[in-house]
Amino acid sequence: MPALSSAAPLSYGLEEEVFVLYQGAGHSPQTSLGSLWPLGGLLWQDPLRNWAATATNFRRGEAARQEVMSSVEVSTRVEFSAATLFAAALSRRQELSRTFPSGQLIALGALPGSDRYHTAGLHIHVGVPSGERQRVYGNLAYFLPVLALASASSPYFGAESGFTSAGPLSRVAASFALGALGSDPYDRFQDIIITRRLGTIELRVLDPVPDPERLWAILQVVERVARWPGRLPHSREEYNALRAEMLMGIGPALQARIAATADLFCFDPVWTQHTEAARIVAHTQARGWASTRAHLDGLFRTGIWQSVGTPHAPPPWWHGPAGFARYYLPKLPYIARKAYLENRKGGL
Repeated sequence: MPALSSAAPLSYGLEEEVFVLYQGAGHSPQTSLGSLWPLGGLLWQDPLRNWAATATNFRRGEAARQEVMSSVEVSTRVEFSAATLFAAALSRRQELSRTFPSGQLIALGALPGSDRYHTAGLHIHVGVPSGERQRVYGNLAYFLPVLALASASSPYFGAESGFTSAGPLSRVAASFALGALGSDPYDRFQDIIITRRLGTIELRVLDPVPDPERLWAILQVVERVARWPGRLPHSREEYNALRAEMLMGIGPALQARIAATADLFCFDPVWTQHTEAARIVAHTQARGWASTRAHLDGLFRTGIWQSVGTPHAPPPWWHGPAGFARYYLPKLPYIARKAYLENRKGGL
């Protein structure tokens, strides 16, 4: 592995989105507005922290008539190494697990029946001094297709596909919040951006990574690339070509980039050869979607691929309106300001 530079202070943060699923009589497992009630409890346990470190997403269009809620989100504090970021992420998972003793916590990029507005992701922020930002952005973008493939956890997508695999990265192919790289790195809905609000480099394309060992492998590469003092030959045209290739599988160009990641940064190619998406498809075919959900919930809660028997009956009806008052109403001014800062025109 090449020498790492410690001259420029770097910082890291992580946002993790997860579906909370409940099984009701007569319908397939789905999310619920009742999730807002326990999330409000988490908010008020530590308001100064969780005001900005929790969030929710909602479905849109016709689908919202049947299921309003989408994923919930927690984020870490600012950390200064991959090791402390990893520990912080696992700590947040434990907090979320305690917050939701009922409801299956499913960290996948998409669900059977998902549309482009009903997805979840893992966003990694890298804070870099302004003079180094464009160089580090290019280096991270150079290896991002490899990390995206290593994170792949969205084999199912769309009502018409059922449990037929739509490819390991179906969320990346369809989500409204992602896209090929354009000329302005500050435009929000791209795979990697420079954030207007924070000035960080944000890796947006990654699927949720429920397996802690896989997450650790990805975070180590992010840190090693960010600290590497060289400059790689990144171009958005090449990235976009690799992006198209990764959605179809591992072709020659992507295989070469995987090999380069392994050579330069001690990345194990096995993470791209055996994806979480492949494990999900194999388990579902062998034991059914209900068993897969139970094992994914156990993986998120304990770090082990196992069912822990989490109850997941629908929450009481009043958890929805009461949760809105408990969680959302106090946050509305913050949410409005955050949306303005994230979408305003002009760089930092």
